[in-house]
Amino acid sequence: MNPRFTTFASALALASALAAPLGAQIDAAVSPDSETVRLDDFKVTAATRTEKLASALPVTTTVVPRLALDRQLAISSDLGQVLAQAVPSYAPSRQKLTSRGESFRGRDPLYLLDGIPQSNPLRAGNRESLTVDPFFLEKIEVVHGSSAAQGLGATGGLVNFVTRAAPALDGFHSALEVTGSTSTRFKSDGYGGKLAALTAARSGAASVVAGATWEHKPFAFDGDGRPLGVDTVQGDTMDSDVYNLFVKAGYDLSARHSVEFMLNHFNLEQNPNWVAVAGNRTTGLATSARPGTPAGLPAENKVTSSALTFTDRELLGGELTLNFFYQDFGATYGASDTAGTRNTFRVNGVPTLDQSRIVADKRGARTTWVRTFDELGQLGVVTGFDYLADETAQVLVLTGRTWVPFTTYEGWSPYVQLEKPFGAVTLSGGLRYEFATLDVPDFRTIESAGSTFVSGGSPNFEKPLFNFGVNWRANRRLTVYGGFAQGFGMADIGRILRAINTPGLDVDNFLNLDPIVTDNWEAGVRLHGDGWKLGWSAFLSTAKLGARLVTNPSGTFDVVREKSEIYGTEITGDIRLPQNLGTFGGYLAVLEGKSDRNLDGRVDRRLPGVNISAPKLALFWDKTWSPRFETRLQTMTLLRRSDPDNITAGDFDGYTLVDLLATWRVGEKQRVSVGVENLLDEHYITYFSQTLTGVNADNSNYFAGRGRTLSVRYRWEF
Repeated sequence: MNPRFTTFASALALASALAAPLGAQIDAAVSPDSETVRLDDFKVTAATRTEKLASALPVTTTVVPRLALDRQLAISSDLGQVLAQAVPSYAPSRQKLTSRGESFRGRDPLYLLDGIPQSNPLRAGNRESLTVDPFFLEKIEVVHGSSAAQGLGATGGLVNFVTRAAPALDGFHSALEVTGSTSTRFKSDGYGGKLAALTAARSGAASVVAGATWEHKPFAFDGDGRPLGVDTVQGDTMDSDVYNLFVKAGYDLSARHSVEFMLNHFNLEQNPNWVAVAGNRTTGLATSARPGTPAGLPAENKVTSSALTFTDRELLGGELTLNFFYQDFGATYGASDTAGTRNTFRVNGVPTLDQSRIVADKRGARTTWVRTFDELGQLGVVTGFDYLADETAQVLVLTGRTWVPFTTYEGWSPYVQLEKPFGAVTLSGGLRYEFATLDVPDFRTIESAGSTFVSGGSPNFEKPLFNFGVNWRANRRLTVYGGFAQGFGMADIGRILRAINTPGLDVDNFLNLDPIVTDNWEAGVRLHGDGWKLGWSAFLSTAKLGARLVTNPSGTFDVVREKSEIYGTEITGDIRLPQNLGTFGGYLAVLEGKSDRNLDGRVDRRLPGVNISAPKLALFWDKTWSPRFETRLQTMTLLRRSDPDNITAGDFDGYTLVDLLATWRVGEKQRVSVGVENLLDEHYITYFSQTLTGVNADNSNYFAGRGRTLSVRYRWEF
């Protein structure tokens, strides 16, 4: 019998054994699970800048609503783990203070917070998904594939974190949450906890949502009980403290006009209590850790996002939204005290300890005007323009040097999107035009790059970006959709600039600063019936001038520009089981990609694991045993994938993880949840660590994943 099937069957039996006697103690009728299988009964704004039913869009979307998000967070507070479990083609979580390798359909996603860009296009530090505590989220909207709808950066898709809204009617709603978590090894360093509180209120024309969270993320252990390795370069979430302050205040100036202000301050700092102990890739021994004081300053993510939104609901027969935003981003990386990194940061020939910090200031404006012209046969129009100014630098903290100079991106982007129904068929299409300038001052690289002087410049980019799509509702059960969309991004400009070691280069004529434009073709089918739904999509994403990171002999990364193609398929579905047995469902995602490594104009080599996720199968079983008790059992299986360069050390063996959640309603508005991550205490090496090869694949970053972890959460809503 297939061992993965045996694993799932065993876990299913265990969940049933645990749940049955507990549920039997509560005498109430079993509630139906019908709400879990309705077809796309969600509205999203990320895809088109205005609210649309997900089922009416010509693209694949995933919406993680509050209920589903709460379930996942009761198992693990790792937002990367939540996205990997919920979104088919989102790569598995690194379980570290980085999202590098957490690709989406083989490319980079654009992370948004209420539509505010969180991603840093000029120096991608891979911390952009860690800017808000998920306690403040109402839902997560995910658009699969390239999209220019929200601007720069969405070559792989959009991930929009939507924060909680104030009540629609007068009154208030509050929530208090207390969580404790621990490794089931029950070691003193493995205990963590979280306190979270929020109040949302409305009185007449005024409304407010405000809250605060604090969390201590515990140290973790693998399935063999060994301490997990600490990432001394990217930073780690283990043994870290996180706090988040959030406020959203609104006021209705009239029946037509309203204004809203949002402020979110997020801070995560790693505690300097652990040092890494190298593993052994050859023997399969994972990197570990021991108590100690690491070199340098603690890794940190400190982000403040703010926005002011003005709405006019009756401007020229439509609705105008003006959104002004500002973000202050700071990410400190670890001081890796090795001979290689000391040599990278040497001063006057002397190898020197140092560490870097990425700082970025983003400010911008987003305008959206929406109107449906009834006299033109329900022609829908969405139009406006966006402005983004992003100033980014990477500095060396301990010696005060500049690694990447303060570089400024400024872009203006007018756009128009049209939609027209023709009976059961709806056609849509649009154009976005990017006018962008990159301003780089004269600078000199650090010593390891030859102390090379580089003449600055202000290269300009102009690019029209198109999309079109069709959505055909063949009958009440079947919808067919498809389309084409372009996305626009930048290569990691900071990596390119800091690695220049050829004298006489001029930024204005440096080819590698050209933008990335991705073309995404997609087709799909949505089917649903009484108590079931099924979806299928296939896609092809191409880039004539993509960007791939490769390690150079010094162990740092260079950006290689080359043609790339990524293709794949996603199958999703769920069904309400008979005899009140709950709901069973899941998805399968398979993708592959190739690039033109020899620059002969043809894609000829498979992309590595940092770009392409292994085939992923996720399954779940939800069961409501009574109005007071429910369970969820879920699995995520990553299937085998061979190394693109036939390097045995980079072959991925695959693994299956099983999670269990049980929730009790102990009062009318009080719930207790018990979540178990990695229920079977599987020992595994994470996907990124298994597939990493080359100079950077050393014994210090051969990381295992978390072993069995228990979380107990109490929530009171009043």
